[in-house]
Amino acid sequence: MRLEPRALLSFLPLVGLVLVFGVLTGCGQADDPTQHPKFPLQPYKLVPDLEGQVAYGQVDETHVLEQPIAYSHKLHAGELGINCEYCHSGARRSIHAGVPETRTCMNCHANIKSEGRPELEKLINDYWKTDTPIPWQKVHDLPDFVYFSHKRHVRGGVRCQECHGEVQEDMTVARRVNTLEMGWCLDCHKDHPKVDENYGANAQLRRAELKDCLTCHK
Repeated sequence: MRLEPRALLSFLPLVGLVLVFGVLTGCGQADDPTQHPKFPLQPYKLVPDLEGQVAYGQVDETHVLEQPIAYSHKLHAGELGINCEYCHSGARRSIHAGVPETRTCMNCHANIKSEGRPELEKLINDYWKTDTPIPWQKVHDLPDFVYFSHKRHVRGGVRCQECHGEVQEDMTVARRVNTLEMGWCLDCHKDHPKVDENYGANAQLRRAELKDCLTCHK
């Protein structure tokens, strides 16, 4: 089938546009696709390097993450008796316990002298006065394929210390004391007395439900 000259001419602007676009987008491109000026390719790690933050596997109690401020759980939760949920306010109402924002710290420390106390001076000068969030490092960071709800456990009567250790007795900077592996969780679901207390005659049924894969892997 022959194209009429008029029909052929109608395609020429489109062809020209394609050629111009190709020249423009091709300018400056390097032979190496990772060096594309607009969309450089970056190497992707299937398992990113999180410096030991992901909470599963063997526990190394000597491994303590360096925090921006040397906060002492032993002082605050132990000697001063501050409730865990004052700082970790999301524990009872969210899947995440959360970490305290600077304003929470300053509710108390606005009335406490900081002179000669380097960590308090850091809190006030580096974060409060500059309106900069404190970059706390997560100690208990579950893998993304695990679903865990703080709300369900806290409201069910599970003590924070059962997972996080007796922070009020011997921890300054928090460290991980339990493996948080699947077997460790399943053992707790199997034996924890709060299941009997909360579900009564249906406790065994609830324990069977807690063994379902979709409970933690949604």
